[in-house]
This record gives sequence, structure tokens and C-alpha cells, in this order.
Amino acid sequence: MMNKRSKTGLYPINPMPQRLRLKQVWMACALLTLSALPALAQQAPAAEDASAEKKDASSSQLDRVVVTGSTGLNRTVRNSSVAITVADRDDLDRKAPRSTAEAMELIPGMYVEASGGEMSNNYSVRGMSGGNQRWVQLQEDGLPVFYYPSWTADGLVKQEIGIDRLEAVRGGTSAILTTNGAGATVNFLTYRNKAAPEGAVRLTTSDYGTKRIDLRYAGGFGDGWFAGASGFYRRDDGIRNPEFTANFGGTLRAHLGKKIEGGEWSINAKLVDDHNTFYLPIPVQGKDKPRSLPGINANYGTMIGLDSGVQNVRTSLVPGTFSQLNDSRDGFHVKASAIGYSFEKALSKELTLRSKGRYTDSDVTASVVFSSSNNSLRPAVNRLDPSKFGYVGEMLDRFAAACGGQCTPALRVVSTGEILSTPAQLNALNGNGLLSDNVLQADKQAQREAVNDLSLSWNTASNSLTAGLLAFDTRIGPNGSPATARFVTDVRTHARRMDIVALDPSGKVVGAHTENGVREYSTWGDGNSTMHNRSTSLYLNNEFKASERLRLDAGLRIEQYKYREQRAGYNEYTAIPGAFKPGCDVDKLGDAACDVDNIISNNRWAYPTNGQYESIRNDWREPSWTLGGNYLLNDNMAVYGRFAKSYQATGDLPVTKIQFAEAGLRYQGHGFTGTFTFYKADFKGDPNSAEVDNAQVEMRQGVKSHGLEFELNWRPVKWAQLNAVGVVQRSKFSVNDLRVLRGSGTDLEELRKEATSWNGNRPERTPELNYTIAPSVFFNDNKGELTLGYRYTGMRFADVSNSVKLPAYSTWDLSLRYELTPKLTLNASVQNLSNAIGLTEGNPRSGFVQAPGGSDYYYARPILGRNAQLSLTMNF
Repeated sequence: MMNKRSKTGLYPINPMPQRLRLKQVWMACALLTLSALPALAQQAPAAEDASAEKKDASSSQLDRVVVTGSTGLNRTVRNSSVAITVADRDDLDRKAPRSTAEAMELIPGMYVEASGGEMSNNYSVRGMSGGNQRWVQLQEDGLPVFYYPSWTADGLVKQEIGIDRLEAVRGGTSAILTTNGAGATVNFLTYRNKAAPEGAVRLTTSDYGTKRIDLRYAGGFGDGWFAGASGFYRRDDGIRNPEFTANFGGTLRAHLGKKIEGGEWSINAKLVDDHNTFYLPIPVQGKDKPRSLPGINANYGTMIGLDSGVQNVRTSLVPGTFSQLNDSRDGFHVKASAIGYSFEKALSKELTLRSKGRYTDSDVTASVVFSSSNNSLRPAVNRLDPSKFGYVGEMLDRFAAACGGQCTPALRVVSTGEILSTPAQLNALNGNGLLSDNVLQADKQAQREAVNDLSLSWNTASNSLTAGLLAFDTRIGPNGSPATARFVTDVRTHARRMDIVALDPSGKVVGAHTENGVREYSTWGDGNSTMHNRSTSLYLNNEFKASERLRLDAGLRIEQYKYREQRAGYNEYTAIPGAFKPGCDVDKLGDAACDVDNIISNNRWAYPTNGQYESIRNDWREPSWTLGGNYLLNDNMAVYGRFAKSYQATGDLPVTKIQFAEAGLRYQGHGFTGTFTFYKADFKGDPNSAEVDNAQVEMRQGVKSHGLEFELNWRPVKWAQLNAVGVVQRSKFSVNDLRVLRGSGTDLEELRKEATSWNGNRPERTPELNYTIAPSVFFNDNKGELTLGYRYTGMRFADVSNSVKLPAYSTWDLSLRYELTPKLTLNASVQNLSNAIGLTEGNPRSGFVQAPGGSDYYYARPILGRNAQLSLTMNF
């Protein structure tokens, strides 16, 4: 979620981006390029495409040719000088990822929090703080999904049989050949068969109601032409059933191309219309051994439900009615279209021209229910104590005249009108007696982005030099949260909204603090900002084969970046039209005398838009560079080393600097393949934000880390193998600066003093030990296999003050593949066999200190409970 900042508005603008102009210019350039292709096209002999060849099961993983992170010809994993991981379709099917984030668990050095559902999960790399998607660039067919990966990228790249292969580079050339991916590039390559047409259809079901179909078909059809299409559609109830269909929708993609003399060209298109429920932290108990609270199951429960997730919310962005429906049944709704092209042509024996580009038109609405501060997670009797919560005392004072000074606080169930007022009633509520605040949000992000990568490569027998131009034009907006509200619920699966009301001595309701459970409207600011960013990178990458055993390479990228934002301004606690009696002088008589309905929370918006905008500019030019080398000690063993310096763009803020040093060893022989990489990383000035004492605080942080990443595969006999992937690392955190973005009540100097004591702590949500061990048994002449995966995630801290531990946890996963016939394959998988409770995060919206003092309950996001999936794939 983007930070909402307090800025004074300067002038009104039209917030709508120039979508059509950008789209028309990009399409005109693409069509102009493609119009020249027929003149270049000549009939090329039909050839079997390398990516379509069926891989020999006995071939070494180190002999796989990689295209990500390299510009040379036929660079394999073994002779590469970068830390690279390759997972083909079989590897992905064996993993059976429920989300793109889960697919990235195959990459050593990556820490993945895949507990949020199918999209907007968190992942980090090489000791960096967890809880974000920074430092890792997601790509599809070699082009970034978006310049800023953020929370929308994995909504456009879903796991489907149209994805043929995953390649991931950590550090090194990742900072040269892409932008905003200094930590890692994860490239998902789609199925592009150019030989005899073939395809597959897959039907999938699950124990959480999945009804899914995947299709894939591609091949050549004469005279050098080739084409293909793939996609999926599915519906399911979600592992944490929210009382409605959790996930529904799908993706459709297609491509058409032609082989020409010395190359080929193709065009592609993609449509996405998909809905995904987003799971947030839920209350659990037990700090050392997390377990379920009465009323909500840690493995399968969610507070999201029809009562809490479907509300009409007052918003300053809808004139007249000032009301907007926020419907969590839509979840993360991704509606996007993309059109792209690719062109490659050998201009001579040594020179090759390549160009590829994409235009993406994306609209994402995140209709979700967030957890609020842990300070709001209290026993109901405590939440109604006016000495502990000032707004309860304010309510009693306001309505004192209506009850002769003897008002008492109580709860009213919004859906039924039931009144709960006695300690016995409150303590018995759902078996836990708790109340909590939540935040309903409908965050909207419209994004139009054009990206193009043009390069020229000069290849000889011993050298490959590539010069390129990578350009982005990104327009985002309107971008804001037009329907946010803080509201009160009980604590249980499918939580119910609760009103905080004042009762007279007879038990009659004389007034309320809340409106249908809502304590505050426009909690995170309504906003309506727009952005226009341009990035132009010139890059050089040279790979030199000094001898049959020694390869050296160097890369340089210089990026020119222009950031323009019209940031929406807002006021604080402004009267909502119609809240007060006409002609009543609120300043003189006060809210109580002028209130039209004796409800406090609908008197004022918290942070409404003021119709003013501030112009924000940020221009910079930054270099990235790297040096690396690989030496083959013998036919079975290679060593490599690399150093890289780069940065990460952070919008209107100064860039975050990073440097990597790494050394690796690769070995294959006697049925064993292994890669070991030792790395050191230094991140400086990375922004982080949190809520502290009702204020939004931004912190610039640094992280130093070092670790050992490993990938191992051992097949001692024909019928069994053992895979292991993971990292052992150490990280230290430091504070560079702090500032208050919005709100009041925080003593910044005191906070700075406290922050100094955090230096040397571990970064939040970063395990020191994270690995997976997966033995497999093959049977019936490799027509089937059974894999049991053990995944361990070490202890982490929920916050940078290291005040709350997230205990280590482990899970067992089981997968089965069996070829029923040469064309029919059964796949089955069970995740979290032991139904373990593991916490991936605490409560990110609770500031630096997580849990209420002395309590045994707190907000956290547990991993998903045991779930099973079954699919049947028919190849044709």
C-alpha cells in the first residue's frame, strides 16, 4: 500500500491521465516497426524449437541454457557468472504453486510470504527486510511487468500451463539488464513452440471448491509461421472461505509470428480479468507457540465476511451523495490488457538486432479489509472503559443530558440490533470477549505503461558485446483510496460490525459513537493522485571467452529518470455535508447541539480531499555496474565471482543504494549437482513506514547482510533423488533518518533516540535460516513420481525494534505425478500436511511495537491450512 502523505495543495488540476495519446503513440511506433517486416521476411527451413524439445530426464541442471541475465550465446548455468536458478514446467508442476509468490520459493535467497492468497504477496531477497516487493523485478518473456513491481505485478502474471519456465537471477547482471531489480530478476517465459503444433488442456479441482480449466496450444503451420494461445479460468471458495466466491476470473494470451532469414518477429496480446481475495492478519494467541483463538481458526479462519466486507462508505470524492459501496466480494480486481512485439534479425554474421516492447493498460481495485492497530484488539469490557479510551468518554459526555448524567456504554450488533452491556455478556462474546478495529479500503490504481528494449549485439567466437536502450513511459492515476473507513467488529470468523452506543438507565440507546460500526471515514485519506514517470537506460554488457575454461564479463547501465506527480491534498477532520442542522453555528454551539442524528462518527471525515494538488518532481541520473567471471576447474566443477553496485528507484524519494559481492561454486558428477553461492550485500537508505502513536512515520533504513545460498540435486539411484534449496544468512539493520508524514502526538526526537537503540537489530521479517528439502521416488520407468517436501522458515522479528518474535515453523508438502497414458497425466498435491500454524508477519499496521502490553493475543498472518489440489492434464 502506498504511503499517504500530508502535503499542502497548491492548485486544482484535471486528474485524468493522457491515456489515449500515450497508447496511440506507442501503437504507431509498433506498427511502423512491424510494417517493415514483410520486406525482410523470407522462407526459413522448418526447425525444431529448442524450447519445445522434450528434456532428457538424465540431463544435468547445470547444462540448461539460460536467457535471463545474459546477452551471450548459449550461456549455460554451469558457465554463467551470475547466481541463476532455472525451473522448467516439470519443476513447476512438482511444486504446484497456488500463487506466483509460491513459485518463487524455488529460488534460494528469496524469502516469500505466500499467506495473502493468490496475489499481492510479499517477497524479499538476500537479507533485505521482508514485507514488500522491492528489489525484485518480475518479468514476462524478458520484459518487466511494470517498472515498479509493487502490489499489482503478480496479479498480471499468474501460474498457468501457459508458463513454460522460470529463470531467476540474483544480483549481478540483474541490475544491468532490467530496472528496479537490483536484488533479483524473476522471468516467467511463456510457451512458444514453433515445431509441429501441440497443446494441452488441464482440469483442476480442490478441497476448497476449485473449478478450473487451463488451455495451451502452439506450433508452426508452414512457411515459417507460428502461433499459439493459452489461458485459464477458475472459481474457488478460497482456503479461508470469506462467505462468498473468493477467487474468480482468468487470463487469455495469444501470439503470432514468423521466422525470417536470420531471425524472426512476433506479436502478442494478453487479457486479464481476475478477482482475488486478499487475506490479512487475524487475531491469534500464544507468542512462543501460536495457536487459534476461540471463535477463529488460525488455519482456515478469516474475519472477512459479508457483514464486514460489504459496506456503504462516506467519501469526499463522490459529490452529492458522498457515498460509495465498498464490496470485498470484488477483492483484488485486476482488469488489464497488453499488446507487445518481438523482433530479431541478424544484420551480418556478427551483428544481431533485437527489439521487444509492450504496452499495458491496467486497472486494479483492491477492495479489502485490513487489520488495524493491535492497540484496538482489546477485551470488550476494556474497549468500553472511558478511562482507557477517550472517545468512549466523549460519547458519554455528549449524551449526558439525555440520560440525566447516568449514561453507560454498550455494544449493539449492527446486523441484529442486539444490545450487549453487562460484563458477563461482553466477556462471553464469541468465547474470547474481544473487539477490534478494522479498516475497509477500496484502493484504486489505473496504470498505463509502455516499455521497449532495443539492443544490438556483436558476437565473435570469443566475445559478445551488447549495447541497448531500455525505455519506460508510465502513467499512474487516478490513484487513491476513495472509500476507506475504520470500523469496529467482534473477533471471529466472518466478523460482525459492532456499534459503540450510550444507554440511559432504562437501557434505551440515546446516542452512538459509531455509524453502522464505523468509527471514522477517509481514515487513510481519500486521495486522487496522478503520476507520470519516464525512464531511459543505456546499457552495455560484454561477455569475453578468454579461453575454453575462463569467461569474463562486465556490464554498465546509466538511467535517466523523471518523476512527476500531482499529489492530492487533504484537510484534517472536516465536517461532512448534512451532518449538522442547517444554520446551526457549530463553532459557537458545538457538535452536540448541532448534530442531526446523535451519531458522532458521521460528523467529520478524517482526511478528506481538498481539491488541491501539489506538484512533485524528482529527476536523477544513476549508474549501475558489475564485473564477473567464471572458471571451469575441470569438466565437473566451476567457480565464479561477481561484484555489483546499483540502486532502487523509490518514486519521489532519493534512490536506495545497494552493492553485492558474491562467489560461487558449481559441481556436477556421479548423480550429484550442486551450486553454492556466498554473498555480501549492503543496502542504504531504503524507505519504510509504520503507524506510531496515531502518526504515520517514515524511516530511511540500511541493511547489511551476508549468507550462503545453495541448490542441490542428488540422484544416487534411478528411482530416487533428493533436492535441497535454501539460504543461511545474517543481517543487521540501521536507522538513517525518521520523519512524521501525517498525524500528531508523536515526539519525533524521543522516537529518534529510541531508534538509535535499534541499530544492529535484525531487519523485520527476515529469517536467518530458510530451506526446503524434497526427496522424490520415481516409479514405473519414470512415468510417475512421489515427492515429499519439508520447508523450514527460521525465527524472525515482526518489527525493526525486535520486540516481537515470529517463531520458526516448518511445513510438509506432498505431490504426486503419474502418466495414466502417454497423453494423460494426473497431478495431485497437498500443502501443509501437518496443518502447522506458522506466522509470516505480525501486524504491519501496528507501528514498531506490535502487541498490547501483557496480552497473549495479537494480530498476525498465519500460513494457509492444509489444502489439497488435483488436476488432470491431457496433451494433444
